[in-house]
Amino acid sequence: MAKCVAAAGYGVVVSDLGVSVDGHDPDRQVAESVVEEIRARGGRAVAHQHDVVSFDAAADLVRRAVEEFGSLDGLVTCHGILRERMIFNMAEDEWDSVVAVHLKGTFNCVRFATEQMRRQRSGSIVLLSSAAGLEGSPAQANYAAAKAGVVGLAQSTALAMGRYGVNVNVVVPSAATRMTSRLSDRMQASRPDAERQGPELIAELIRVLLDPANRHITGQTFTAAGRRLARWEPPQEQESVRLADEFTYSDVTDAVRRRLGATPLRRFAALGLPTPAESDHQTMDTLGVGDGT
Repeated sequence: MAKCVAAAGYGVVVSDLGVSVDGHDPDRQVAESVVEEIRARGGRAVAHQHDVVSFDAAADLVRRAVEEFGSLDGLVTCHGILRERMIFNMAEDEWDSVVAVHLKGTFNCVRFATEQMRRQRSGSIVLLSSAAGLEGSPAQANYAAAKAGVVGLAQSTALAMGRYGVNVNVVVPSAATRMTSRLSDRMQASRPDAERQGPELIAELIRVLLDPANRHITGQTFTAAGRRLARWEPPQEQESVRLADEFTYSDVTDAVRRRLGATPLRRFAALGLPTPAESDHQTMDTLGVGDGT
């Protein structure tokens, strides 16, 4: 992505700690090597190696871009770590660390980028989310929650920044990356073909969304996989029921079970996961509802 944007003429600050997929073992050479490659091709780039979870580090990232290139035309957030665990086994630090990197780290960058872009009255922001954030993931509740939060952050920021000439969009990528390289050969082979291809389409999509000619495109979520692009609609009301002024538990039960209905999560079928069996009765003392009020 950085190389694609640099080839389009942008100056690029490559911010990457070069950590492993779980956030350990930083490697300065990861960012430096990208910078060297961009410069070798005649582009403009500098490295930035600070943790975006730090509020001050994100401020420094924006400051560095403005000092180096004179303005901040775009921000792309594609940082992340994984600490996978089923929700009933997940430790607090596994939750906190993933949410901190993906969601707080994104907020930190957006916070200072929007401050600068508001002064400029121009700019483009592209936030990377994940299919897990759109549809869930059984062993990645921390990651999925954070990535869903990124979508909400993008939509809220789009609403706030439109008056300043700034557009904000989400890209959900699917490709072979440094993060997926950890997978075994067997797991790699089982992935859909689109998820084993390179990130070229993702990079070009980001370049399109950064283009000032496309500032009117904002608040959108796009997926890019292989050679396929798609746009996702945000959650919208599907069905509604109006109850009488006086209603009972049975009325609400009937509304929920029969009149509103339910659309199963697509990933139940896609991943071959079972759903809970339908039950005719469940007493209040088995439900996690506090005192039952």
